[in-house]
Amino acid sequence: MSESAKPDRELPWRAACGVTVLVLLLSMMALAQANYREDDPGANQVLSGSAFGFADQPGRQVLVPVEPGLARGMKGFRKAVAAPGRVVDLAYAGSQRSELDSGASSQRFAEESGAVFAASQAFGPGDHVLVATEDFLAARQVLAVTPAAGEVPCSPAVRREMADRTGRDVAWCREIGALSDGGRLSLARFTPHGRDELVTLGWSMPGASTVYLDHAGTAEAGGTWQAGDGGEFSPESYRPLFAFVSASGRELAVRWSGPEGDALDLYRQDGDTLAPFVAAAWARPE
Repeated sequence: MSESAKPDRELPWRAACGVTVLVLLLSMMALAQANYREDDPGANQVLSGSAFGFADQPGRQVLVPVEPGLARGMKGFRKAVAAPGRVVDLAYAGSQRSELDSGASSQRFAEESGAVFAASQAFGPGDHVLVATEDFLAARQVLAVTPAAGEVPCSPAVRREMADRTGRDVAWCREIGALSDGGRLSLARFTPHGRDELVTLGWSMPGASTVYLDHAGTAEAGGTWQAGDGGEFSPESYRPLFAFVSASGRELAVRWSGPEGDALDLYRQDGDTLAPFVAAAWARPE
């Protein structure tokens, strides 16, 4: 009698376990959405519907170096955007785990933890990309960015506009890129105010006002904007990759390389400025 009654007593227990797991899963999803903060670009990796990653050397796979829990939740990320504005379909291939203690590096694809994707078309070796959900890209128009060929000075009008906005003299001003909609990206460095330094990117757009991205720095012995930069801002190490336009404004992806590695940022419009939205940083192996 007791043998036949045993399965009947287990069924409610199993059902209770299933409900508990479901409640826990829903709680974790709600917690993730609650933790999504527009003022925390590092936390916005994955939770925003987008995350930075890089291709392997053959260019057939992409890795997003995130912790395993986030990696397993990226099955719905099916697109990648790479410079100059190329969109490639992806297929989730699983997650991989690493025992490395050092920071993520785009030069150690097989040794990094994260989410792995198969690319429908080859990228360049080690290309930096933004992996995104279809919903994320459906809400945005992709704009290609063509880097300026050589050192192209800004027009007098752009130089004057930069100076008027900041109230500071312009040390140099260069055109660094053109957008596929006719927009222009200009980069200006201003004369120092004591130890205070400022570099500003201006994004002009046909039929719209210019938006700005300010990079303020403080002159220190170890570097001003990056460690070991010697107080110099190198336009060659600062590259806008691609851009988006949506109902809420403009967004710009930038890679900033330095002696210690690469910083990837997706900035988005907040009034007349561009503010950090999604960010990642990868170390350079010693």
